[in-house]
Order: sequence, then structure tokens, then C-alpha cells
Amino acid sequence: MRQLRWLPLLAPLLLLRPPGVQSADPIQAFVVPHSHMDVGWVYTVQESMQAYAANVYTSVVEELARGQQRRFIAVEQEFFRLWWDGVASDQQKHQVRQLLEEGRLEFVIGGQVMHDEAVTHLDDQILQLTEGHGFLYETFGIRPQFSWHVDPFGASATTPTLFALAGFNAHLGSRIDYDLKAAMQEARGLQFVWRGSPSLSEQQEIFTHIMDQYSYFPRKPPLRSFS
Repeated sequence: MRQLRWLPLLAPLLLLRPPGVQSADPIQAFVVPHSHMDVGWVYTVQESMQAYAANVYTSVVEELARGQQRRFIAVEQEFFRLWWDGVASDQQKHQVRQLLEEGRLEFVIGGQVMHDEAVTHLDDQILQLTEGHGFLYETFGIRPQFSWHVDPFGASATTPTLFALAGFNAHLGSRIDYDLKAAMQEARGLQFVWRGSPSLSEQQEIFTHIMDQYSYFPRKPPLRSFS
């Protein structure tokens, strides 16, 4: 009964609400936990494995097994393969296969690394991608469906061409020219179909999304985008 004492105070507040004003539609947020471990940056591959990389996959498998609602995407095959071949127990390997079957663990890109776009040669990009995809297919019988290029500096037309021909369904990028990204944000053009090679035309087009921040997460859209 004591709660009823607040009703006289709430009533004037409700009357202050302008007519016709409705609450905003619910915002649907997607949280995508993912691995982001540069291969050979600052530390050697072996040092990175000992310091943190091996523990990432050990803890991910453990935590995913604790809740059906949990998801994770793995990016760099170099570290995952070393973990799989030299660290993972038989039980953990069984859990990985089960998580892949359930769709709660997913591999994106599937190459040995998230290769740079500005200075790498095409044959190196193809080689590292082929090696990673070969491991995934031979080990699990799967092929990655999406690219995940949140950290490479610059944007090369080789990227959409190679990824489309590799069979990816969509491409995610982030690091592009600051002014270009600002213009794309203003025009709401961060999503588009990218054709990197005019000569190959539709054979290599790929749906592309550019993240609106320069880190590895998007910011909350401005309120005007909901009007």
C-alpha cells in the first residue's frame, strides 16, 4: 500500500509527455566476441603462444561449454592450429567439434593471418589463405563463409576480388581513409556491393560492410538515424 503514495507524484510527470510521442523502437545489439591476435607483431609466434594465445582458445572452449547462448568467432589459423596440434586435449577437441556443429564457434577468413592489404603480394595472400582453408576442410570439413578484415591498414581492390573468388559471402572491413569513412558515414553508405575488378564484373562482387570506428567495434548510431 505504501507504493500508492507515489501515484500523485507520477501523474503530473505523465501529463508532461507531449501528445503523440511514442517510445523509440527497441535497439537490437549484436555482440561478437572474436579473436584478434596479430601473428608475429612485437612477439614471435612461439612467445605469443606462451604468453596468451594458447590460453585464449583454452578459455574460449571452456566458457562456450557453459552456456548455449554464448558465441565466438576465431580468426587467425596460425595460433588455432598450434593450439589444436600441441595444446588441446582430446576432450577439448571433442568440444570444438560439438561447438562447430551447433554453430556457436565459427571460423572467419580462415587464413593463417589477417593479411595486410597495402604491401603484400597476391601470391602470398593466396598461399596463406589456401593453407588455412585446407586445414579447416581437412580437419572439420568446413569452409569459412565470411571475411573479417578489421585491422589491415589501407584497402586494396585485390581484397574483394580475392575474397569473392574464394567463395566468401560477405566482407567486413574497418581501416580506410579517414575522410572517406566520414563521407560514407554522412551518406549512410557504409554497406555496399564491392566490385574490385571491372573485368571480372559480377563474378567477383561481394557485399561489404565498413565499421564506423577505427577500433574493432561500432559506436552507437546517432539518434537522428532512427527518425
